[in-house]
Amino acid sequence: MATTARPLVSVKALDGDMATDAAGVPMPHSVPEFPLVVSDSAEGIEKTAQAIKVLKQLGAYADAEKAKESVGIRPGKGKMRNRRYINRKGPLIVYGTEGSKIVKAFRNLPGVDVANVERLNLLDLAPGGHLGRFVIWTESAFKKLDEVYGSFEASSSKKKGFVLPRPKMTNADLGRLINSDEVQSVVKPINKEVKRREARKNPLKNAAAVLKLNPYFGTARRMAVLAEAARVKARKEKINSKRTKLSAEEASKIKAAGKAWYQTMISDSDYTEFDVFSKWLGVSQ
Repeated sequence: MATTARPLVSVKALDGDMATDAAGVPMPHSVPEFPLVVSDSAEGIEKTAQAIKVLKQLGAYADAEKAKESVGIRPGKGKMRNRRYINRKGPLIVYGTEGSKIVKAFRNLPGVDVANVERLNLLDLAPGGHLGRFVIWTESAFKKLDEVYGSFEASSSKKKGFVLPRPKMTNADLGRLINSDEVQSVVKPINKEVKRREARKNPLKNAAAVLKLNPYFGTARRMAVLAEAARVKARKEKINSKRTKLSAEEASKIKAAGKAWYQTMISDSDYTEFDVFSKWLGVSQ
């Protein structure tokens, strides 16, 4: 049976549709209220069949059934290292009496975890760092919350130096804050102008970069090219002037001498034939 309870920091009573809370966390449809607090008689349950019956009466068995159907074999080598099965998380049962029999009743349900209110684990309340796990409290556990963890008005009586953390934001709807008229009136308009950084070029290798630093570089380079061309031209003229030009007669004589020398070479090469070779040697048999 459910009892009225004060709202908790991480769990809020919902108005209207209870399928999803303000943070977008899915919640069971058939649960009568949030936070869900049951009487301490639930701590006397010993059998798993009785635990299932209680969950069905509270409308929370569908969440446990979903975790049961999700049991599968872990991929990879983890299955050989004592982590063979994986499954989704179901409801978390928080009890307040030490040594309660409720632990044995719920321990055989896949995905359903049981925890003492004095030893709550953050990984149980928010598995994987995701807020919004479905928690079922017993009445004694819910009454011990202020004693164990304190409140915003008084510190904890069991945890020395522990102060209940206050939220950094009083309004968690960040989109509403940003789009409010008060914020938008002082926010700078969107700058659509794109300023791209100009690539730095090496002046020792890039002529355009040198011209930016030294505009005279182009003129000096052009003058150097013209001076080199003039030097090459002058050298050719000097070499040509030193060369003696032959007359037509001298050129024809040189050409005739070349032809005569060529004919001599042909006649001298006839020694490959035996008769010609012996004649060339002046030897007769």
